[in-house]
Amino acid sequence: MGNEARAETGGVRILHTSDVHIGHTKGLGDAHSDVCQCPTLGLTAAAVKHQADALLIAGDLFDHARLSDETIVRTLELLTEPGVPVIVIPGNHDVHDATSLWERCRTDVERTGVLLLDRLVGSSLVLASGRLTVWGRAMADHEPGYRPLAEVPPRPDTQWYVVAAHGHLNLRADDAHRSSPITHEEIAATDADYVALGHWHVTTDASHGGVVAWYPGAPMGQPGSGTAVLATFDHEVTIEHVNISSPENGCL
Repeated sequence: MGNEARAETGGVRILHTSDVHIGHTKGLGDAHSDVCQCPTLGLTAAAVKHQADALLIAGDLFDHARLSDETIVRTLELLTEPGVPVIVIPGNHDVHDATSLWERCRTDVERTGVLLLDRLVGSSLVLASGRLTVWGRAMADHEPGYRPLAEVPPRPDTQWYVVAAHGHLNLRADDAHRSSPITHEEIAATDADYVALGHWHVTTDASHGGVVAWYPGAPMGQPGSGTAVLATFDHEVTIEHVNISSPENGCL
């Protein structure tokens, strides 16, 4: 069944990733461009392979704001080339403020069709023929006072509700000093079908109170070492962990 047919009947697939870190120096050798795009190419290939209805990037698509406009535009073009909707929230490496790379390249974001959730108070969009709502909040400052899951809006009247957040899951009392804290109680309070987390590079189950929540792992690394979450929304939410493989011959 194709993407549009599944959307009409209620089945929706989202490929959830985070911490792509385009611009991170890896020293992978001659088969890679100056700014390695292997994670980008691996993610788009996985989105096509698994017939995802959307690609959701829960923060840190870019590693830093010193990247050239050319690199940023190339990344956005590669992500949207397959025609799968791409949803992005800013993370702590690509924060959104008046001088951010997102503001600098706003025209290119709009031209490529990347769906950037860039409001600091949070914003949402509706996908899959009106069946699924995605909400997320942009980060302007990675500090303890910023709470990614504070005041998440009540559950909408769409069939499915996904909340995206970039931050640190507090597991111990000494986590209280961490920047961008997230608690299990805040996850449960979203009343979402799925909370798509970012910031940790290790695949981690953060589900709580009946709300399914995951850190997906990161797509960086050698071929076959990256991971993402394929979340399927049908009669229930099912989670599959999929490999993100770099192109066999690099990204040149």
